[in-house]
Amino acid sequence: MLCLFALFNSCKDPEPVDFNFLFKETYCANPWDGMITPEWTREQVISFYLTDLDIEFSDLHITDDGVLEVCFACHCLTGDNIRFSADDEFSEILLENGFELD
Repeated sequence: MLCLFALFNSCKDPEPVDFNFLFKETYCANPWDGMITPEWTREQVISFYLTDLDIEFSDLHITDDGVLEVCFACHCLTGDNIRFSADDEFSEILLENGFELD
């Protein structure tokens, strides 16, 4: 009976693995900058952007523990980091869009 249980138990799909992702926010070179509306918070804009990419994510939050670059160019870092968790199946598209593994 134990062998039969082991046989059926090994056929289950593996549990998805969540990774933590990070995006170092810039002053004006973020992929969601064109979506900003006065009524939305940054979290709502980023959430909309990720949903538009068909990314399933959780635990979206913004921290201020990044490197602050004192310059006025769009690519300069604000010191804010966008963090969230997503399944490993979304890793490729997130990495292609400027996100990093945290």
